[in-house]
Amino acid sequence: MVKKKFISMVATLGLVLALALVPVASPAMADEDTATGSFTVGNAVPTVGTPTVTSPMTPQQDAWVNVTITDNNKLSDLSTVETVLFYDADGTYTDPGASPTPNTQTLAIMTWYASNNTFTIQSGSPSTWSVNNTTSTHPALTARTGDWKFSFKPGKVATETTGSDRWFARVNATDSAPSTGSNNNSATGSTMNFYGEMTVNTATVDFGSVALGSDFAANNKTANVTNIANGNYNENAQTNNGTAGAGHWDNATVPANVTLNTTGTPGDDEFSLAVDDTTTLASAVNMTTAYQAINSAGVQTSEAGYPSGNHGLWLAMGSAGIEAATYNGTIYFQIEDR
Repeated sequence: MVKKKFISMVATLGLVLALALVPVASPAMADEDTATGSFTVGNAVPTVGTPTVTSPMTPQQDAWVNVTITDNNKLSDLSTVETVLFYDADGTYTDPGASPTPNTQTLAIMTWYASNNTFTIQSGSPSTWSVNNTTSTHPALTARTGDWKFSFKPGKVATETTGSDRWFARVNATDSAPSTGSNNNSATGSTMNFYGEMTVNTATVDFGSVALGSDFAANNKTANVTNIANGNYNENAQTNNGTAGAGHWDNATVPANVTLNTTGTPGDDEFSLAVDDTTTLASAVNMTTAYQAINSAGVQTSEAGYPSGNHGLWLAMGSAGIEAATYNGTIYFQIEDR
């Protein structure tokens, strides 16, 4: 019995010693390094929606071109947005080309510049076209898409539309690449109302001392008149009244008045006036208290106007019944659409 117990104890001791001799692993050493990663985003060409134009437009009154532009690199990538507003006589959109020439009658170029955040306009010279930097707007440039609004006033002689003819807009958006996107030819056409302006540069037409019974040929003066129009027009004239009422010129001091004879053959107590847009008596018309055409063939003018010259005026007097005095009245000139 004693011998068996001893063997068992020895075996147990050997096991403990064997376990104690198993090696313990040391902590692992760590290490790292880097490599540079990169990628390049390609340029996205801007896309331009179909612009809309105020219709009808009226020269010297506020109008707008509105257009939606998208740039998938963000709108801050844009350098310019250009609107070419142009007249097309047959009413069909015809691309004006890459570098059209501004013309006060037919084409204006409005441009937004990212570099100084301003809107400019080119429309020939001299010109009364204008762009408004206060009311022209663009979206936040941090966006990917947004609307540009060009606020402007057409010039005085921006061509009137009368039939199928139209004004169209082409919008070009150019980015920093530079790449340019433009609208297609589905742009909506706009009409342009008539504009007429008349300036009588001669404030007073004084026939001076006239003789009773004198005819038109004896009493001739001129008035300098300038017409500005963006289309075909009529020019008219009339003489209305002094303070005595329609059909009279008068003298408030005497008091006395003289009656207008509209046939050109004044009788007693009467006078007649004739007028023309030239200085030729043969083509003159007799004035009445309603507008009479003195030029029914006026055409579109330049910004400087036409004819910017003398209009003939002639006076004929009755042979009796008119007191010696100075008589005053008003001569009216008118321009109207034809």
